[in-house]
Amino acid sequence: MDTDVFISRYKTDDPYHAEAYAITNALERGEIKAETSVLTLLEAASVASRMYHARKKEIAETQERRGAFVLKLLGRLAGLKVKFINLSGDVPVAVPGVEANVPRILNEATLLSLEAPLRSLDLIHLAAAKNGKEMNPELGAFVTGDGELLARKEELSRIIRIPILSPSEYRKGLGLKTY
Repeated sequence: MDTDVFISRYKTDDPYHAEAYAITNALERGEIKAETSVLTLLEAASVASRMYHARKKEIAETQERRGAFVLKLLGRLAGLKVKFINLSGDVPVAVPGVEANVPRILNEATLLSLEAPLRSLDLIHLAAAKNGKEMNPELGAFVTGDGELLARKEELSRIIRIPILSPSEYRKGLGLKTY
């Protein structure tokens, strides 16, 4: 799952809020399983920090309060019992003439950039999804609310060898009800 699925649950103005809420509730109840890149933790912390700032501009905020808000969101994410796909396993960069070792997922993301011009974190999440599918054939789809990825889902699904679905498509496919 892409980070935006987890974040959309807390953003009531997000177009996929209801679907994300249903998906994360199903995760909490153990009805479904999900995997995501470890970078989801960083992205979730970044978004939570910015959300807190946007909501509390008029209040004299403290770094401690912001930290508590970020930690609370990360705690909720951890409570979903999502499996995190690690970036470990240094391998030589698969680019001729470049002598460096990088985590395997970053190497895969670099290779994906040759086929798909996307933002760095999107490439990393797609590489993690591809790796996750190779390690766990039971994974059914990469779920994202990212408009750019969804607009190119047929092409990107072929590249990473796992279907890319919107939260709506995923929720409907699983028969989850929105609340």
